[in-house]
Amino acid sequence: MRIGINQFCFPAPCDVSEALHRAKGLGYDCMEICLTADRKPGPAVGSVTDALDISGYFNRLLHEHAGEAEFLQLRRMAEEVGIPLCSVGGIISFSIYPLTAREPEVVQTSMDAVRRMLDAAQVLGAASALVIPGVATEDMAYEEAYTTAQERVSELADYAPSVGLMIENVWNNMLYSPLELARFVDEMGRKNVGICFDIANARRFGYPEQWIRTLGGRILEFHCKDYRMSVDNINGFTNLLDGDVNYPAVMAAIRDIGFDGDLIVELIPPAHHLVERTLRHALETLRELCQMNGRKG
Repeated sequence: MRIGINQFCFPAPCDVSEALHRAKGLGYDCMEICLTADRKPGPAVGSVTDALDISGYFNRLLHEHAGEAEFLQLRRMAEEVGIPLCSVGGIISFSIYPLTAREPEVVQTSMDAVRRMLDAAQVLGAASALVIPGVATEDMAYEEAYTTAQERVSELADYAPSVGLMIENVWNNMLYSPLELARFVDEMGRKNVGICFDIANARRFGYPEQWIRTLGGRILEFHCKDYRMSVDNINGFTNLLDGDVNYPAVMAAIRDIGFDGDLIVELIPPAHHLVERTLRHALETLRELCQMNGRKG
């Protein structure tokens, strides 16, 4: 398994070039590069990104209006630094332009943003792109949100069948059970649709090691951070082994399903002081966990 890092771990206004160099210097094997909006979201749509402290982030080579020229420049930059770009992330289809929206212009913007992520993945040589399947809201029946998300994800999967399209489990008021998430993916019948499993996101609703065994081979990538149950809100995310995730049990489950893909450190909100020390701790912790070979912690 490779250990990678999500671009948002480096606080804004960290330029993409600086992020690549810092990730390489820390010893990470790969990077999940992130698509951003081409401007800072307004307060009406920026609540989640504000809470995660990434509203001001702008990727000059991978944003909602970037094209092949920028993607090629990004690929050359990553090759020169010597760090592979393993996947394309971002949360535009969640907090900024929800994929389940009813407004045609919001839907179009959301779909176009994910298509741009898929286009970028192909140019960058990344194996997969991440999509958050919208949000269940008070004014929309749950069944409508579920089927709408499936229809739009299926359309996106057909747009780029050679790219893995990863559904991430987030706090979006839907898919809060491993059985339901597995069913959501299976019902689409697309071979390139899988899951980016966020370990800490799942801890609030259960035990990640149980989710992992249920989801099995559907998981294409892991997001790695920790979560403190006593906080019980978005401020509960923390560095590995500082929360309530049983990471030795999680690693045992990862081995049990035969996973050999990428473990991506995603410490969001990002640290603003001693950033390298924080991210080095996460990398070294994951390396040690990977070497435990079933030993108890």
